[in-house]
Amino acid sequence: SDVDLSFRNLGGTATQFLPVTPAIGTLTTTVKLTSVSASGGMIIQHYTYRLTNAAGEIVYDGTTYFGFFTKQALANQVGLRDATPYQPTAEEQARGEAFDFPRAAPFPSDQLRMMDAVDLYVRDGGSQGLGFIRGVKTVNPDEWFFKAHFYQDPVWPGSLGLEAFLQLLKVAAVKRWGWRDGDRFETMVLNQPHDWTYRGQVIPTDKHVTVQAEITALDDAQRFLEAEGFLIVDGRIIYEMKRFTLKIK
Repeated sequence: SDVDLSFRNLGGTATQFLPVTPAIGTLTTTVKLTSVSASGGMIIQHYTYRLTNAAGEIVYDGTTYFGFFTKQALANQVGLRDATPYQPTAEEQARGEAFDFPRAAPFPSDQLRMMDAVDLYVRDGGSQGLGFIRGVKTVNPDEWFFKAHFYQDPVWPGSLGLEAFLQLLKVAAVKRWGWRDGDRFETMVLNQPHDWTYRGQVIPTDKHVTVQAEITALDDAQRFLEAEGFLIVDGRIIYEMKRFTLKIK
């Protein structure tokens, strides 16, 4: 075709069954195209995929779908139209905490730190009173990932948007349970399905990214949490994350 199309991930659902450690050996990824549809100059493709170890055991399993879009379609960003992010109450905003994103271990170093600051953390906030956290980041057009993803089509990788969400969950977990020598994060928690949806992109000309997480389940004894939330760029809601889980072990 003579039409210039760009490739974008639109979402997926997945479950991790085994941890990936240095001793896991060779990993094999198998992908199956399950359906293709075309409309209005766009192409949507659905896939199943599976990651297995050398013994044939399932490490990661899921479904995902991608779209091929024209430049005009990508420029017309409307985001997730029916999304309804939690709106903190005035009382929550008044008593919540705000602070720079942590820079010391166990949090990431500069290159992989996806949030600049937490502008609201409420330990017992959110619709279920289990916790609410919101982070912000100024878009830097010189960021390394814009140079690598994609060639002549710079866009914030969807995986790093999910990473920003997980980094907020790590802050909430450490604020709640602390961190001891020998602790480690398990994200995602094994055998817990999670899903995500994209309807937009972050590009170098965007200005501000906001990510928020509302904790929907907690187990203090297991140091386990489950959360849902959104990524918003310049007021457009473009990512939704559901059933994302974390455990401190």
